[in-house]
Amino acid sequence: MDQTIILLITILIQTVGLFIVVEILSGWVLKWKEGAVTLVFAIATIPLFPVITYWLNLVIIFIFMIALLYKKQTIFISIIVPALTFILLIVSDYIFSNIFVPVFKIPISEIYQGLGSAASYATSMMIIACLFAYIIKKFVDKWDLYTYINQKKYGFITVAITLLTLLIYHLNIFFSAADGFVQEVVRLNTIIFLAYFAILIGMLYLVLQSAVQEIKMKNQQEQFAQLQEYTSTLEELHNEMRVFRHDYINILSSMAGYIDENDMEGLKKYFEKNIVPINQQIETNDYRISTLQNIHVTELKGLLAIKLIRAQELNIDVSVEVTEEINSINMPSVDLCKAAGILLDNAVEAALGSERPIIRIAIFKREEATTMLFANSVPKDMPPVYKIFEDGFSTKGTNRGIGLSSLRDTLQEYPNVTLDTKLDEDKQEFIQELEIM
Repeated sequence: MDQTIILLITILIQTVGLFIVVEILSGWVLKWKEGAVTLVFAIATIPLFPVITYWLNLVIIFIFMIALLYKKQTIFISIIVPALTFILLIVSDYIFSNIFVPVFKIPISEIYQGLGSAASYATSMMIIACLFAYIIKKFVDKWDLYTYINQKKYGFITVAITLLTLLIYHLNIFFSAADGFVQEVVRLNTIIFLAYFAILIGMLYLVLQSAVQEIKMKNQQEQFAQLQEYTSTLEELHNEMRVFRHDYINILSSMAGYIDENDMEGLKKYFEKNIVPINQQIETNDYRISTLQNIHVTELKGLLAIKLIRAQELNIDVSVEVTEEINSINMPSVDLCKAAGILLDNAVEAALGSERPIIRIAIFKREEATTMLFANSVPKDMPPVYKIFEDGFSTKGTNRGIGLSSLRDTLQEYPNVTLDTKLDEDKQEFIQELEIM
């Protein structure tokens, strides 16, 4: 069989294997139709190999990157996953060549002379690459590394290190091909590649460790800020209680006047006009947020209580429905509170611009998910939903809104979290449903 055909068949096997590795590292984000289209585009580039030789890999990397971007993966993940895939291919190739040649007694120069040896070599090499990818993905999931990579600063550093590694590997292969792939060169390259791969892992470990420490520090600062806000609210409530106590004494004093004059009819009218409405207002406000006691995620309960009390102080009609016990929510508390805070802040802002300010909140369980529903009245000139998530958009004016845009970026880090947004024009109500699996 013609050697060019054998080589193209081998590249076909490698391309399919590379696609599987990309799927493993990305968490199988491409469904079968999307995956099939991506694979067809990648395979369609194979005839270019006689022209651009080993640089064909960069073309296939670009195709995989576009596919991941289409699936709304971040730019960092979309670059790193395909690049790491080809690094694993190269490392697997050199590792297996040092096993294949001694075991089967076939010189490297003759591996691609026959279809059987070439196909078995390529298949075995891709199996090793898939095993490496599976192990790496386990570590990525265990330590939630993609979350840190998606941080801009560390994302750029990780991308730079990965692409530099890939470039060095390809330059080495290019010059090795020019000199001929003799066994001594292959062994030397294997040592170099493994050493550099170990250095790459070490550098990425240090970068991600730094990211972990920085994010921990940031989380602590956010928790401290929330604690300060909570303390400030408690102080305000304490001051309100002092004022209420003062008013209560005045009320009793005014009632004493009616009693001294034995004016029961006047006392009755005074009581119905002044005391009963205050009592009803206190009971109503307390009842409307009392179901927060069913939330046993302390940080979330404190945040909601603070913001809802302030909403009531702004004369917003607030109602909360938490009919069942919420013991835990599958999302880090800092980002959970950040998401809930942004949604509630925007609900308050929009409600204040409406004719009759209303906010409704419901938290409930649905199968294995916890759903948080935020609904608020909106002004008649409410902008389209897609505009709300743009950077800098705010109903208060230009260059003020970063909340919902920031929320969108945060939620992209959690595949188990979805945000459904809709506008009910008939009820003049804006509804956001945060579902956490």
